[in-house]
Amino acid sequence: MRKLASIATIEKLEPIEGADKIEAAMMKGKGWRVVVGKGEFKPGDKIVYFEIDSALPADDPRYEFLKERCLKKFCTKSGAVLKEVIRIRTIKLRGVISQGLIMPLEKFEEITSRISNDGQSIGLSAVDEETGEQLPGVVIEPLIGADVTKLLKVEHYDELAEALRPQTGASISGDAISSFPSVQIPKTDEERIQNLGEYFETMRDRTFQVSVKFDGSSVTMAYSPTIDAEQPFMVCSRNLRLKPETAKGTVPLPWLMAAKYKVEEKLKKVYEETGKELAVQGELVGPGLQSNRDLLTEHEWDVFRIYNVTDQEMMDPTFTEAFCKEHGLQHVTVLAHNVPVFKKFKDIDEILKFAEGKTSRGNEREGVVFKSDDNGPYVSFKAVSNRYLLKQKD
Repeated sequence: MRKLASIATIEKLEPIEGADKIEAAMMKGKGWRVVVGKGEFKPGDKIVYFEIDSALPADDPRYEFLKERCLKKFCTKSGAVLKEVIRIRTIKLRGVISQGLIMPLEKFEEITSRISNDGQSIGLSAVDEETGEQLPGVVIEPLIGADVTKLLKVEHYDELAEALRPQTGASISGDAISSFPSVQIPKTDEERIQNLGEYFETMRDRTFQVSVKFDGSSVTMAYSPTIDAEQPFMVCSRNLRLKPETAKGTVPLPWLMAAKYKVEEKLKKVYEETGKELAVQGELVGPGLQSNRDLLTEHEWDVFRIYNVTDQEMMDPTFTEAFCKEHGLQHVTVLAHNVPVFKKFKDIDEILKFAEGKTSRGNEREGVVFKSDDNGPYVSFKAVSNRYLLKQKD
């Protein structure tokens, strides 16, 4: 589960040319740069860091100073406000890219009251892996790096937008059978390279397939009698398992893609011939999705990975490419194979620069995804283009 809000330590502060009131902060163990008020922090300070894509409670007075720039309203077609949040996104100030929000730890009594006497650990509620809900009982974790997302009522902006889509009129949503079966199948959100600085040592000898990150909505299709003996074929959005038809009698777009590519019959055949239950995960792109920046005239579902539900393991990218070719499924664009990423690039900034580029249609691409293609344990992560993030309007 992504740590949208976590506890970190200020490592250093960098001056910004021509700026008297702001400076750039860097945190220990993280590759993010955040613009802060000059003199507000010093190296060694413990802080709360909110990643980009965070949605903070708009009614919390601690975030009042952000409302003018960052308030986002979700409204129905008639204009009624469903929810207001403070959206944290990539911005540029005085020529410096700022990603996230840093606030002093002492502003959050709900955190400081849970810190141990020696200041090294914190007691947090356990979280249900499938639903994300807090559970009774306390889990003791190291203070630095502790995930305080749920404690501070922070939500993932994209997941919140998906949850509200049925009421705001967007096309991808459907009625839910249940939540996403995340106990048996991993969700599709990859970790960002900015949180993986240690990989320059631990993954130095690994090689990776590099593919384009498509800009749409993730959809998982699986055939698994183990998960559901009565309805083994399932179609899921990022957080929900969708019914094949809504209460209004319409077919949700992900189910239309399942029919277009004949996914159920293909996965069922694999199961009958091999006994393997597979979950195929891909990006749904086209009209009405993420502004359809490539101006596609038809919807596509482009596969980026396959999970073996039977053996509970991610299939390597070579298998996924071959599977798509054999079964007539579209695969995301692959840029390269066997890339020694952490030898080729000297730091995170170089990887982020590499993530910038154009799609096959000449538009700004969202970024790139790296998947291990050697014989080691499966590892994957993403690098999102800062140039792309700065051009986002919604």
